[in-house]
Amino acid sequence: MVSLFPDVKHKHLIHSCSVDKSVSTYDLKLEKRVNWRIIPNGSHHAMTQRTDNEFELVTGGHGAPIFFWDCDVKDPVANIPYPYKVLTLSVSPSGRVLAFGTETNEVFVYAMNGLEFSFLGKGLGHSGAVQKIQWSPDEKQIVSVSADSSISVWNFYG
Repeated sequence: MVSLFPDVKHKHLIHSCSVDKSVSTYDLKLEKRVNWRIIPNGSHHAMTQRTDNEFELVTGGHGAPIFFWDCDVKDPVANIPYPYKVLTLSVSPSGRVLAFGTETNEVFVYAMNGLEFSFLGKGLGHSGAVQKIQWSPDEKQIVSVSADSSISVWNFYG
């Protein structure tokens, strides 16, 4: 298992993803898995959840695009193509923006409008793979941590 967290709307639902290509949702009230999805190629290395637009799960990994999963639909509802390994993802507090960190030491930022995505920019400030990324509560900064033991703070003017 690579990522595990409670649903942003229904705290009794737990979402997980794994390098075994699966995305699962468990219902703690029912004590069972209620949804399971698998991609044919690649692996998952990170997951987050949107706070808008159907509360889609967002997964990133290696050998597959960044996928957007509606909890009620078997297949991904959208994707952002990216050819390298995505190690971390974070949706902004407003749910309007997605930031992700990669094995290529970069931080990418995309605007999200429904299931349409537009590239806003990228930052290169690490000499190692970006391991974790997080938004500030006011959505004015993105903090990234790298395998080179550095921390970068990115100002965001979106």
